[in-house]
Amino acid sequence: MPSRPSVLAGLLDAQAARDPDGSALTDGRTNLAWSEYCDRAASLAGALAAVGVQPGDRVAIHLPKSVDSFVAAHAIVRLGAVMVPIDWFAPPDYVAEVIGDADVAAIVSAADQERLAGMLGASSPPRVVAPDAVAPPAPAAEVDPNEPAYIVYTSGSTGRPKGIVHTHASALAYATRAVETYELTPADRLANIAPLHFDQSTFELWAGPLAGAAVVVVPDGVLRFPASLSDLVARERATVWYSVPFAIIQLVTRGAPDDRDLTALRWVLFGGESFPPAALTEAQRALPHARFSNVYGPAEVNQCTHHHLDDPVAGALDDGLDAAIPIGRPWADTEVLLVDDDDRALDGACEGELLVSTDTMMQGYWRRPELTAASIVARAETGRSQRWYRTGDLVRRLDDGTLVFVGRSDHQVKLRGHRIELEAVEATINESPGVDACAVMVERGEEDRLVAMVAPDPDDDGRAALLARLRRRLPRYSVPAEIVGVASLPRTGVGKVDRAAASAMLASRRTDDEQAIASPEPLR
Repeated sequence: MPSRPSVLAGLLDAQAARDPDGSALTDGRTNLAWSEYCDRAASLAGALAAVGVQPGDRVAIHLPKSVDSFVAAHAIVRLGAVMVPIDWFAPPDYVAEVIGDADVAAIVSAADQERLAGMLGASSPPRVVAPDAVAPPAPAAEVDPNEPAYIVYTSGSTGRPKGIVHTHASALAYATRAVETYELTPADRLANIAPLHFDQSTFELWAGPLAGAAVVVVPDGVLRFPASLSDLVARERATVWYSVPFAIIQLVTRGAPDDRDLTALRWVLFGGESFPPAALTEAQRALPHARFSNVYGPAEVNQCTHHHLDDPVAGALDDGLDAAIPIGRPWADTEVLLVDDDDRALDGACEGELLVSTDTMMQGYWRRPELTAASIVARAETGRSQRWYRTGDLVRRLDDGTLVFVGRSDHQVKLRGHRIELEAVEATINESPGVDACAVMVERGEEDRLVAMVAPDPDDDGRAALLARLRRRLPRYSVPAEIVGVASLPRTGVGKVDRAAASAMLASRRTDDEQAIASPEPLR
């Protein structure tokens, strides 16, 4: 692997020096060589410096995923400023909240100052710099590797966005592990649907230039049409794909893969949510030349484990998780702990909350010291004091050390005295024939009960068969009281099932004459 710079600002300079004319970045229309990529980032950095951006300032990117957005990301870190990517499709109130919370100094956006002022409800919003702005190039800044490099905002449990702060050091540690684990080389072409405000996009942003691998930017418009997506992947000869399972399912079931030459695709990485085993098998058959790997890691640590599908898994899983795809084992320079409800470390085969110690970990939450203190703790189980991130994920460890995701501690519900993991119920439903996706939730009322929304909408026989299967595989108290069929479930921008939107959809459907089958055995 090429030598690693100490900060992100050096990535493009180093790769442009090694291979100035090599393919670096394309969206199917615009193609940049490494020297052009570097020159454009340096020029935009100069434009940002001209409006007063200094090292440490936060600079927002408000653009659809494109060549321009990638150039903007590297321009910002080149100055030693802190990149704050914002969802292009987010409502104005959310955009205003993130920009205000991050206290941004400038915004790279195609919108003009007046339009942004109207959207943000501010008379004097941060300075706006166009993504194609030209200025004398700015040199790569010299900053401490432990200084912030970017902030990714996620929705907090209270509804208030929280900013995850990663440093140059944590970002480069992640890029290094990714290059090594997935054997990335200059011959690779990386494709990923995640927009910049999702942590999966850092795979392309940082690991691509570190390895000298070209990036195939997947425009938002292409994502709406699976056939267009598969055509782009084939035409651009993508070799490594990384996305949530939903995008892969769409690619192989609706993207006409038999009509495309996808043989260049050598590795398919998936993460973010569980992959229904039947759908995974179908994807592997559709892409026989590709190796498949499950990628696990909250945005706070980038990634911490992986499971290659050709790795053997010793031991059988019970309680309805026998077909769950493991999240695997820790990757290099990463340690994990499982703890019980009393925060005591567990040994051997067990189930508990997962804690992670790794150099890919975030610095903390932006201006949320109380949240950082609750999430990052010091422990000394391994004989030395370390920073451990509490994932909030419940994980099962098998006899051979393989880890299997069970559910979220905050998605654990209690009904009639029984603890129920919603993700465990969903995993069992997703394994069922004819199910593409599901969302299980608690419907509150005079008598709280579990309800499962399932897509596509099964007929009466399908619902009955599904309920019968669940009764065979789940404890009685975990069987949903009702199956509600829908044509499709709402998705987030990255393709994950949107639980909040699904819950709202269920509430609105209660006024309709829906067809659903109720479990004859009430929860006790």
